[in-house]
Amino acid sequence: MRFLLAALAGALLSAAPAAAETRAVLVGVSHFSDPRLAVFALPGAAHDVDRMAGALATLGVDRAALTMLTGDGATLAAIRAALDRLAAASAAGDRAVIFLSGHGTQAPARAADPIEPDGKDELFLAADAGAWDPRSRTVPGALVDDEIGRRVGELRARGVDVWMVIDSCTGGGLLRGSGTPKAIPPSRLGIPAGAPLRGAVDPSGFVDGGLAGGGRLVAFAAAGPGAIAWDDGDGGAFTKALARAIAPDRPASFAALAAGISGSPRRGGTIGAFWTAGDLSAPLLFDGRSPDMVDFARALPPLPFATALAIDRAGACKADGGNRPRSDDGGDLTLLLHCDHVRVDMAEPPQPLRIEAWYRDAAGGYTSLAPPLGLIVAPGRWANVGFTFVTRDPGTGRELPKGEETLVLIARDTDGKAIGARLLRFRAA
Repeated sequence: MRFLLAALAGALLSAAPAAAETRAVLVGVSHFSDPRLAVFALPGAAHDVDRMAGALATLGVDRAALTMLTGDGATLAAIRAALDRLAAASAAGDRAVIFLSGHGTQAPARAADPIEPDGKDELFLAADAGAWDPRSRTVPGALVDDEIGRRVGELRARGVDVWMVIDSCTGGGLLRGSGTPKAIPPSRLGIPAGAPLRGAVDPSGFVDGGLAGGGRLVAFAAAGPGAIAWDDGDGGAFTKALARAIAPDRPASFAALAAGISGSPRRGGTIGAFWTAGDLSAPLLFDGRSPDMVDFARALPPLPFATALAIDRAGACKADGGNRPRSDDGGDLTLLLHCDHVRVDMAEPPQPLRIEAWYRDAAGGYTSLAPPLGLIVAPGRWANVGFTFVTRDPGTGRELPKGEETLVLIARDTDGKAIGARLLRFRAA
């Protein structure tokens, strides 16, 4: 009997799931091998890698699980090889951190690219970046947003949770301000101006893909598409604020971390609006399950103000058909077509409120549609939130899980107390 119990215990131990592993690829492009780009050296990017490594150590990540690329080692081939190794070593339930610090810029996207409504690709420049190649219509040594999105999507499809952090500009011009803008003007690389679609804005930034992934995604970027990130001389202002927000007290969630970064000081000002995406409600570094925001909202009273739902065709999906404007009153269940754009307008409330907007897809994954500190609505001030509904991944064409999807609106007062909510339910027509 004792032998049987020991054997049974051994079998149970061998069948127990392996502990989740966290691995990271940290890249800091501090200078370029092309002498024409020497003036754009950014020594602080290497310091950003050290800061991020220290922040991850605070979160319990083993130093041996970090791949750190700086200086001459941060070439495009080395970055790709590190990301390949990250993917090969990761399994379902693991966590992956991808950190990029350096210069960013933009270039004309392929004419048929359905996920660049502004007509531009965002580029992260590796240490061997060079001038625009008109023959291939690429920048040698540049990591393009489509490739990053594809790699993130492949990790998520395997059940890996991904945290993406990018400290770079995606803007092309040099703006006045204190510090060094982390952008190289496209003209200095010989990139043609292109012909972006008038009035179209690309909200996706670098992480364009991964919509069909099973793993969770959180993305932080120091600057949105076309915006500026700053280097304070010894590193990125955003990375320094992020590292300070992590230590010494570990935030409970990615949302709490984002809130801790907002308004942080930088040389000549403060960290203003930065770009976030994904399931910010998840515990930091995905150490546990994400809370169910739908269940939380169901326990709250109705919103203390009116909302209006409007639906039309998204400009990013012109290839999917003509413009077919429709509207709906937001009843129990709203049927949507592929590439419908949904906008919810929020009327003026009787008092200032902060609105959280969470979207739960058919696979149960959450995405935050509001800034880190929420949307502000107040008497005399209205706000809206929107998203584009798709039934297949626009990058790969892969069919997405089908089923009910939900937009969750939660109102909090100035003390942070949740005082009301509304659920809007959707399904593919």
